[in-house]
Amino acid sequence: MLFRFILAAFAAIFLSFASVAQAQDSSASAEGGADVQQAKQALIKVLEDPKGREALIKILQEEQAKSASGSEASGTPVNPEAKATIAAQIGSYVQEGVTSFYDFGALIISGLSGYEDLIDGQSQVDHSRLWDGIFSIIRVLLPAYLVLIILHRASTAYMRRHEKGPDRHSLFFRVGLLAITSVFDAAFVGIASGVGYLSAYIFSSDPTVQSINNVELFAINAFFLIEMSRVVIRFVFAPHRSAFRLLPFSDSEAVYWARHLILIVGILGFGVRLAVPMVGVNFSAQLAGSVRVTVVLLCIVYLTTIILRSRLRVRDAIRVYADSFKGSNFSVQLFKGLGFVWHLLALLYVFAIMVAWLRTPLDAINYIAQTSAISLLVIFIGLGIMKLLTRVIRKGVDLHDALDHVLPTFEDRLNSFLPAVCAVLRVIVGICVVIGVLEVWGVGSFWQWIWTGDGIAFANAVMSAVIVILIGFALWLTIMSWIDLRILEREGKTVSSRTKTLFQLFSNALSILMIVMFTLLALSELGIQIAPLIAGAGVVGLAVSFGSQKLVQDVITGAFIQLENAMNEGDFVEVGGISGTVERLSIRSVRLRDLNGTSHIIPFSSVTSVSNSTRDFAYAVSVMGVGYDTDIEVAKEAMHEAFRRLEETPHNVAILGELEMHGVTAFGDSAINIRARIKTLPGSQWAIGRAYNEYLKVVFDERSIDIPFPQVTYHVASDSSPEEVPQVEQKKPAPAKGRSSQAGGNEGDNTSEEDGQT
Repeated sequence: MLFRFILAAFAAIFLSFASVAQAQDSSASAEGGADVQQAKQALIKVLEDPKGREALIKILQEEQAKSASGSEASGTPVNPEAKATIAAQIGSYVQEGVTSFYDFGALIISGLSGYEDLIDGQSQVDHSRLWDGIFSIIRVLLPAYLVLIILHRASTAYMRRHEKGPDRHSLFFRVGLLAITSVFDAAFVGIASGVGYLSAYIFSSDPTVQSINNVELFAINAFFLIEMSRVVIRFVFAPHRSAFRLLPFSDSEAVYWARHLILIVGILGFGVRLAVPMVGVNFSAQLAGSVRVTVVLLCIVYLTTIILRSRLRVRDAIRVYADSFKGSNFSVQLFKGLGFVWHLLALLYVFAIMVAWLRTPLDAINYIAQTSAISLLVIFIGLGIMKLLTRVIRKGVDLHDALDHVLPTFEDRLNSFLPAVCAVLRVIVGICVVIGVLEVWGVGSFWQWIWTGDGIAFANAVMSAVIVILIGFALWLTIMSWIDLRILEREGKTVSSRTKTLFQLFSNALSILMIVMFTLLALSELGIQIAPLIAGAGVVGLAVSFGSQKLVQDVITGAFIQLENAMNEGDFVEVGGISGTVERLSIRSVRLRDLNGTSHIIPFSSVTSVSNSTRDFAYAVSVMGVGYDTDIEVAKEAMHEAFRRLEETPHNVAILGELEMHGVTAFGDSAINIRARIKTLPGSQWAIGRAYNEYLKVVFDERSIDIPFPQVTYHVASDSSPEEVPQVEQKKPAPAKGRSSQAGGNEGDNTSEEDGQT
């Protein structure tokens, strides 16, 4: 109800504007015609009189002199060509819009003016000719539709027997079956049109002339156009054949839209292609134009009503389909956005059809069919490209095995950048599709401008910049993949930590250099002067160097640390009071991962010393405490026995020498400390030390060598009886009294213990 009220209001506005404009034009033309006649008579009289002619020339010369002096005094030319301001441009656009609004209303009124002749009785009709035309239409359409119905029934019965194939759910099977059905339907339409043409030729109203008249030709053309359009509609919506429907429509929606669209096609086809020529032949051309406008307006109103009534239902259906769609997040969001604006796009398309039909009624069908086909082609091509880009985003690309053998990490690096690049390209393709569709319908001329002089120059500049960026990206990708190949450890090839660190620093510096260089080259291809940018970068760099002295110190200190080879990736170091494994080295900082898994980023400016526990070799140092009553030689022999057992294990590959026995190193409060150490590969000292401690405990227990532990003595107070004696409570700690440490660093799992008695 609300829609009808709004539609009636718009129609009233159109009609009122058009009537006012028409009345103003008619009155102005009448008054202007009388004034012009009087002016012509007065001018003729003046020119016939010599004195009057001289006086007129003098007046014109004086007016010319005044105009020249006024323009010189104001300092502005007579015909200024100054650029219009933004406000003036907006005003001109508004004026053009209002003018188009008036013109459109006037166009509708002029199109409906043919009914005035019919009401006034000016249009005379030849009834015999009219009935002959009606019989000609029946003579053509009746046999054509009978043949078409028979062929359709036979085809439907045949197709239903073949629809129950094993692959009926595959997309290929559905597309193939629908395509075959549509081809048969189109062939049936052609056969039925031929039957209608043959019927008109055989049953001609004039037996002496075996030919087809214009009315019969109009009927055959309308029949062919309508039925071919119905073939397309049945292919798209596939009503009553849900198993083979390509688009995600329910049965009710498919039948609903197919029924209404087929009805609209029938009204337009028979109304414009048949009724309008009949009215033009039997009444008048002006009345035929009015009938055409009426048919178009009725179809537009009918289609608009259907769209608005279905707005919410279709929106909900699209949202449900988007939620169940197994695609990328971009596709899901695109479908949801389409659900909110689909009716606006449909109404815009309907309005474009109405404007095209009213402005060019004779060529409207060809224009609408051509522009619609081109628009669909542009949309399908754009959707195909966007789908391909989405597939690349989700799955990446697979390169040839030969390239994987030469540059193993090239494919992984390429696939890490492709999602972002393809996402940007997908947005650009969508924008190009929108611009292309608008230009097809006469809105804008971007693609036409691209093929002009300025457009070609702009396109060449953009393409040159894109080519420069692609070349730079390909070069960077190749170099980075080559660096990865150099530092990749494979079978039979080991890479030192020093090599990994230097190549990592080189890749960082090269990446920054290439980004700056190719960015400047791309800007240069776009016509931007890069000399001021380079000069400005120098000034900014100088200012940054003064303002960020700490950053400069980080870089310089890091450079000297790398020159001295103080640490590399994978080393276990202590830097700035933090111990951990080096994970990454940059030009200004080092990232460590400690034993607890915490990541530390330490700038080089805060580094005063570097303790590297994984350089060249290391020692697993073991200090064992034995009791004062223990034979020292027996204890040493037990430590050697533990070392011999250690050598018989797989840990032997990390041991670089014999056990170095240092002997007694200290006399503790309750133990004698005996120290020994084992030379190991760098980084293996902690594992060797832990394994050696286990064998020490086993051997000491076998040989009954006591490992002292802390003891606490309690003394009784002075009033205690003489019979009471001091009692000793033995407090056994969890670990053995032996103490072990490793030279070159502490892995974090060894704790120092104090000997003695408290």
